[in-house]
Amino acid sequence: MITGVLNTDSKAGVYITDEKQSRSVNVRPGQYLYLAVNDCWIPVIIRYFPRSHGWVFQNLENIDVDGQKVMMK
Repeated sequence: MITGVLNTDSKAGVYITDEKQSRSVNVRPGQYLYLAVNDCWIPVIIRYFPRSHGWVFQNLENIDVDGQKVMMK
């Protein structure tokens, strides 16, 4: 299990900066993640939208992907 901060980069795409180890883990489009919301984790799917050239959480498009705390199992 990896817990960390989600980051976007024009070259690397989207990745999680692991908070326990000094490493980054790439995330694929369509991958399931868990987004930290208050004291709970909600399942989300991350998508890339070519039209807007940006990453979004499916069905949560108004939440900025960059800088969110996430968990990947």
